[in-house]
Order: sequence, then C-alpha cells, then structure tokens
Amino acid sequence: MARKTNKSDLAPVLAAAKHWIDRCLVGDQSLFFDEVLWTEANAAELQQHFVENPDESDLSFLNKLPNQLAAATPAAQQLMAEIFWAIRLFPTTPKAPTKRAQFLQVWQLCGRPLVHEHPMLSSAALDGIGSAGTAYLTGPWREIAFLIKALLQLKLLSREERAALFASNDKLSPWLEALVEKGERQFTHILRYFAFPDTIERISSGPEKKKILRGFGVPFSNSWTALQVDQALLELRHKQEAEHPGLVLDFYDPPLDTKWKKPKAPKGDAEAEDDADDVEPNDVLEEPSPSPTEPDQATNRIFYGPPGTGKTHRLRELFPRYTETPAAKNRDAWLEALVAGCGWREVIAAALSQLGPSAVPALRNQELIRAKARQRSTDKNLGARLWGTLQRHTPLNVQTVNFGLRAEPFIFSKDEESTWSLLLDWTVRDEEASKLATDYLAGQKSAPPVKRYRAVTFHPSYCYEDFVRGIRPVSTEEDGRTEFRLVDGVFKQICDEARANPTKRYALFIDEINRGNIAKIFGELITLIEPDKRITVAPDGTVTGGMTVQLPGSNTGEVAEPPFGVPANLDLYGTMNTADRSIALLDIALRRRFEFVEMPPLTNATVFPASVDGVDRGALLRRINDRLEYLLDRDHRIGHAYLMKAKSLADLRSAFANQIIPLLQEYFFDDLGKVALVLTGANGRSEFVEKKDLRHADLFPGDTSRNTTASRHRYEVTPPGTWTAEHFQEIYATATAVEDTEDEAAS
Repeated sequence: MARKTNKSDLAPVLAAAKHWIDRCLVGDQSLFFDEVLWTEANAAELQQHFVENPDESDLSFLNKLPNQLAAATPAAQQLMAEIFWAIRLFPTTPKAPTKRAQFLQVWQLCGRPLVHEHPMLSSAALDGIGSAGTAYLTGPWREIAFLIKALLQLKLLSREERAALFASNDKLSPWLEALVEKGERQFTHILRYFAFPDTIERISSGPEKKKILRGFGVPFSNSWTALQVDQALLELRHKQEAEHPGLVLDFYDPPLDTKWKKPKAPKGDAEAEDDADDVEPNDVLEEPSPSPTEPDQATNRIFYGPPGTGKTHRLRELFPRYTETPAAKNRDAWLEALVAGCGWREVIAAALSQLGPSAVPALRNQELIRAKARQRSTDKNLGARLWGTLQRHTPLNVQTVNFGLRAEPFIFSKDEESTWSLLLDWTVRDEEASKLATDYLAGQKSAPPVKRYRAVTFHPSYCYEDFVRGIRPVSTEEDGRTEFRLVDGVFKQICDEARANPTKRYALFIDEINRGNIAKIFGELITLIEPDKRITVAPDGTVTGGMTVQLPGSNTGEVAEPPFGVPANLDLYGTMNTADRSIALLDIALRRRFEFVEMPPLTNATVFPASVDGVDRGALLRRINDRLEYLLDRDHRIGHAYLMKAKSLADLRSAFANQIIPLLQEYFFDDLGKVALVLTGANGRSEFVEKKDLRHADLFPGDTSRNTTASRHRYEVTPPGTWTAEHFQEIYATATAVEDTEDEAAS
C-alpha cells in the first residue's frame, strides 16, 4: 500500500509513529520514559503558556520558545519537546541529524538528561515520510497549537474510547475535522496516515489530494469530507495496482506522477526536497509573513436596536465601500455592470455592432458576451444560448434559419455560411440594444459608478423563491405573452457576480431581517453563509475550497449547472428593529451565523450639540427612554433620529405629534394613559395627553336606572399648538445632573 516508495522503506518511521500513538495518545505515557506525561493537565499548561502567550518578536521559533515556556513546569516543557518530535516526524526536510539537533534544543528546556542514542531519535526513525511543504516547516506553531487542542479534547475520553478512535478511520477522520475551525491543518492528514498507512496516502495536503483525483479524472465535490477524499484515493490506488501488477506504486513517482503533476514539479511536492541541501536548525523556523493573496474573512453582521437609532443609515454608510468610480474599477467590472440589466438579445446585438458580421465562435470571445457569461455562470452552454437567442430574433423570411419560436424584435440575420449580422434598422427595432451599444462605444470613462452590492427588505411574505431561486411569470415579448421560468433571486444574483470577480468584495444589505421567516427564506443555504463554509474561487473560475450544494432546478437542463456556493468575497449585513421582535426570538440558526452590533439611542452632545428653544433634546430623550425601559423593556426605547432634525419648537411639536406619540400608542396598544405617564412632568401632570371625565349624569340626564354618580374617563392628545418649551422641559426636570453626566460618559 502506502508503506513503501521506490526510494525508501517507510517502515521504521511508521513503527515510531505507531509507538507514539499507542503510548502517548491512546495512553498517557512519555515517549522516552516510563512515566505519565501526555495528560490533560500538562496540555492545559501548554495552552496557557504557549498558545495563549504568543511572541510577536522577530526571533525564530526556537529562540522564542524559552521565553514563552519560562514559567511552565518541567513536565509541560518536556511535553512540548515530545510534541515537537511528533510534528517533525513526517517531513523529509530537514534531514535526520538536523531534526535531532532541533529536538534536543527544545528538550533542554526541561533540564532533564536524555540518551541521544534513544531508538526514537535514530536516523531511521527520523528519516521522514514525504514533504509537508514550506508553510508546515516555517510555521510549526500552527500545527503544535492544533495538536495541543486535539490533546485537550482527546484526554477527556476514556482510554477505551481513545483506542476505538484510533482503530477506525471512520471515527478518527470526522473527529479531527471537527477540531479545525478555519482553513486546513496539515497534521490532520499526517496523523490519519500514521494511524492507517494501509488505507491513507502519504499526502499531507488536502488540496494536493484533490489535485491527484482531478489529474486522474476522478469526479469529486469540493464539499466532500476528508474521509470521502481518502476513500476515493484508495479506490484509485486499487485501480492503478490492477493496471500495474508487481510495481511499487506511489503518486509522487512514475508512472503515476505524470498523470497529475506538471512537467516541472513545484516546490513542496513530496519528493522535491530530496536533492535539497540540509539546513541549520533555525533556518527553517522563521515565521513567514501572511500571504497577501489570502482572501479576507467574510463579514456577517446585523445592526440591531430600537426604532430611530440609525440602523438603516449605518447600512447606507457602507455603500461607498462596495462602490467603484470609473477611475478605480477595472474593465471586467465595468463590463459586468454594463450588461447587468440587459438580456442576451441586447448583449449579442451590441457585440455584433462592434464585431461586424461574425460566426458564433467569434461571438463567444467578444468581451461583452464573456462578461454576461461570467455574470450568469453559463460558460458550459454558452454556445447553445447564443444560437437560441440569434435564431429567436431572426425574421421569418430568413430561410437559412429553421427555428419555429421566433419573436419580435427581429434584428438578426444569417447567411449560407452561418455568419450572423444585424439588420439595417436594428437600432430602431431594439432601443435597449441600441442604448447598450452606444454606452459600450462611449467607453469606460462615461459609465456610472459600479455598485458591487444589492439591497433588499424582508417582510412576512418574502420567501426562498424571491431570495434564491423560483418559478415566476416573465414577460418575454412585446405582444404581452408571459412565460413561467426559473428566475434567480437577489441572493443568487449577487453570489454569481461575486464569484465572477473574486478579487473584489461584494455585499448584500438586508433591511428588517427579523421580519422575514429566516428558515423559509434561506432554506438549505443557511449553512453556506457561514464564513468557514464560503467557497474560494481561483482567477480562472475554479472553486478551490468551501461547501457547495446543487440548487433546485440546476440539473434539469441539457447541461447541469455547477454546484452553488456562497463566495468568500460576499459580505452580508442586516438591520433588526428590536421593537418588532426581540432578539431572543430570532431564528437561532441565524443568530449563531451573524455577529450582532447594538445601535442604542444616543443622547450625547455630539448628536444633540445645542438646545432647541431652551429644550435639551438629549435629556428629554433620555428621560422618556428610562420610563419606557421601566414600563416595558429596553427594546422598546425610541431612537435619537426622531429628534435630530428638530431645529425649532415647531419641529419638536411636529416630531412628537406625528411620530413619537403615535409610536408610544403602538407600544402601549393605544392605552393613552400609559402614554401620558411617559410624558408626565415634574408636577405629575402631562400637558401632551389630557384626561377627561365621562360622567353618567352629564351624558344621560334624567336616567335614574343606574348609578348616576359613577364616572369613567378617557385620554386625548392635546393640540400640538399648545405645547410650549416649558412643557417639554418639565418632562426631564427631575433628572439629576449626576444621571446626565453618567449617560454622557457612557455614550
């Protein structure tokens, strides 16, 4: 199986690895002494002193370690040395003498003597399995931190449970995969190979495994688990062994390597380091700078708070971040924006207006056509799309076209040599196509800014069909005929645009996100929006990572659509009015996939820099909100936006009469008595809501059949014209200066 290569016997290294797994991971013993060492307590100490105590200096890993572990116990320092031994066991670079020297340098921290001729330090044991790549060698702290994390979880299990885990890859693989929070940890592949060398290939990279499958034409999905990938590789090995009987097969050696490796092996392939010079212990341990090409982490953020706190305004402030001016945007982005609102007919016409008479193969490569194809992800059936559109809009008297479903506007024609051209009066027949051609001819500088975002508002009847994809009536012709088609929703559209331009960031803004049925709207895509499930896309359009699904209706045509995933360069923002629905009642699946940013009412001098006719708007709002929080809850306060535009007493009156009092009536279910309580002055009266008595004797004079002394009362909003500045001041007159100062400091 994968125990041998044409260059070496891997048995000694695998024996050392098996000894380490049984003794240290399944058991708790030290690798070098008959004593307990690999325990949860010692791992927790390394978590504290190493993982949670990073050294940001420019020193090498080996020079940083003594300072990081200075306060650790000798047992924890010894455990670090043995962990370092395990991390360095797989790679063939550096050579065994250098590995031994590096290990002993770490071992010195615990101050304990060790026989250098120990079997676990022999050249045969340290010879290595294959390449782990440059990142693995230069960043050992990442893999060490992962092993410490795995150890903390592993030691929570009983010895029997640990033994069962390392006896079955069906159990070990998903257990390890669940520990990886972001990206990929190579040691998960290495550890599974050490545990199951008869069924797992000696490959330390997940992308490399998929590269091999791709090279041999084995179909796979980027959403596959590590276990599924390994099973596919095992089946591939069995097939190759049947085709090459008697040979020791390895995917890094002939004849298998030529199937998937480029003629010149890139640095980091499994055996590419065999001819490299040995390196000094510190040379391979320098910390590299982060890769500049690594995509930014996707943002999922919801701004929440009471009404009037500027949540929607906050979204609008983000729009410029996803907008490019003509001077800043590249041509591809401009072209995609240009064709975004156009159908295939208009795009083909504009392309033909620039190319002149052309065959379909030439049309396929025109930049407008390519931009539309990128936007709609239709590369595979692009030719059929072009042929169908051209024939559909060709006049009936053109005999070279044999197509029954033709429709206005008729603007195309085809000659006997399958060359397509535009009719002479096409600009009159198709104004939309004419406008697109004019804008295209004018060039990039005349174009409006490119908006790399979409905005939508959720409501109770909004659903999956509106948001992602659904069958909807579409008007297709000028005669008013309507067809039902599968139409992409706003979320699918912005995902396609982001996927077509992976170097730019895109955004979807969702206002009132809590007013929709989240489970109904997102459907199965609720999982795909998680940042660690997002797909990454190479410049050539290939999906290089992340989770994908097959959308409904995506495999019903002649050519199946590629699986759908949410791109990593798409950010999601939402707003939530807490007065509509408490945050605690929001779909829990959504809550754990978004970060929440509170937008509280503001009352400081920045928001209200001056009084209005002597009325301190900040103190007024603060007093009203304190009363609302007491009577209801903090979610039912009112925001500063209601009073920010008030520049005069008349403005204050208008804000209270038309916005604030109606909102309070809604809060209290039209109980104006509670509204009066909120707007009560220091004298115990409210000048905004008047209490009127309804006396039986006044309403029913002469009626003695009832208790004529009984009375009831009603509340009425007083005329706004009677409200004075003093009436507004009375509301907050009892607020102390201490309260004002504390609120200003908190804001």
